[in-house]
Amino acid sequence: MNTIVALGPNPAWQKTLFFKEFHYGKVNRAEEMQAFPAGKGINFCRAAACHGRTKAVLIQFTGGENGDRIRRELEREGMPVRSILTGGPTRSCTTCLDRARQVMTEVIEPSFAATSEEVEEMLAAFQEELNRGAAGAALCGTLPTGTDPDLYPRAAQLVRCAGIPLLLDSFRNTRDVFESGAEVWYKVNREELREMTGEPDVTSGLRQVFRFPAVKYAAITDGPDNAYASDGKTLAIYQLPALPEVVNPIGCGDTANAIWMSEILAGSDLFEAFRHALAAASANCLTAFPGSFSPEEAEKIAAEITVDFAEL
Repeated sequence: MNTIVALGPNPAWQKTLFFKEFHYGKVNRAEEMQAFPAGKGINFCRAAACHGRTKAVLIQFTGGENGDRIRRELEREGMPVRSILTGGPTRSCTTCLDRARQVMTEVIEPSFAATSEEVEEMLAAFQEELNRGAAGAALCGTLPTGTDPDLYPRAAQLVRCAGIPLLLDSFRNTRDVFESGAEVWYKVNREELREMTGEPDVTSGLRQVFRFPAVKYAAITDGPDNAYASDGKTLAIYQLPALPEVVNPIGCGDTANAIWMSEILAGSDLFEAFRHALAAASANCLTAFPGSFSPEEAEKIAAEITVDFAEL
């Protein structure tokens, strides 16, 4: 089984509150609450485990009481993880889900900068895991506020030396990663692509991304709306089926990332791999636990996704 090493430097202790209806500026009493470890790296690895075609190893920062909770719960899940202990506490995130309107509101605490020593420890752990024969690597999400932005470019250089592909899910400070020499598979959502490139539409944004020779593949999601994948020449446009309900949309993008990379590493072509990734992301919406989905449900959804092709 292929192994992916996922660098997820900014995890969170996630609280999800479920409301019959949520009203701004009012007292809102939740019907239900769930709490669990989350964050892009955690969700990525959880989804890979659900998919079952790759093993994902997580490397993350954790600190304080929230960090203790995260490490304890991930151990119960059986997730392979290496946690770099930080002096600053790990953040918590609270999501308020309005069941009637199927919309969510997120409240995210500030994160604290990792020290230079903690960054070096993370990179050393990343290098050790790459040396164990990883087939791919992933950089998942933003860095804790104030952390040395050179962390990701340095990690990308380690991936280049390992000679394996790098999935990048970040829209800030990407140039140095694109210019690291690593083969990049780029995946963000439509709003992030617009913010990164300044282009108003997906096609123009993707053309900007493929100006960097290191980018081999790129894929863009847009919630329930059309999604896109490209190899720099061909553009695939995916139409997703409507879901009967949305229990919790958190972790959909991370789920898509994990399944997309897993499928390509297992031999699927770019476009078919992303169809399965989108189906798994949709199936993730049907569960409350981010990065968790039913493979059987994902298979049903995949059969309903339509794909049109055009030139980029």
